[in-house]
Amino acid sequence: MWKADIGKLMYSLKAFRGSKPLFETDNLLMVKGVCRDTTVESHKNIKDYLIEKLKQEGFEIVEDVEEIDTFVSRINEIFKENPIFPDTFGFEKMKESFEMIGCNCDYAIAKKGNIMVGISMYFDKKIKNPKFIEVLGVLIPKKA
Repeated sequence: MWKADIGKLMYSLKAFRGSKPLFETDNLLMVKGVCRDTTVESHKNIKDYLIEKLKQEGFEIVEDVEEIDTFVSRINEIFKENPIFPDTFGFEKMKESFEMIGCNCDYAIAKKGNIMVGISMYFDKKIKNPKFIEVLGVLIPKKA
């Protein structure tokens, strides 16, 4: 049932049609799509747009390092990996890499109940379209 919240988020970004799950388990869903929402242009930047959409869908923005570490740890647990990221979840490195090849890129991390999501958008600075969206959502176990 929690995956419906990810679907609603993709729908609000007008990215649901044609979106594809890249990876899916009972506790993790990674989806990629193309944002067709023209209101993104009216925002100061990508991050403001993503935060607005997350809040509209009832998500609370996460900036607390401990909460973000919980998110990262849960992803690593699900993937059964122990990667070492140069920064929290590697988003800053990803953003830097996209910017080096001429793209605008940004991300936000949020939570809703026991769901945490990382969402990113990137697109070519000159062409502006397509605007790619990637959402990674995980189910965080409730503390006993």
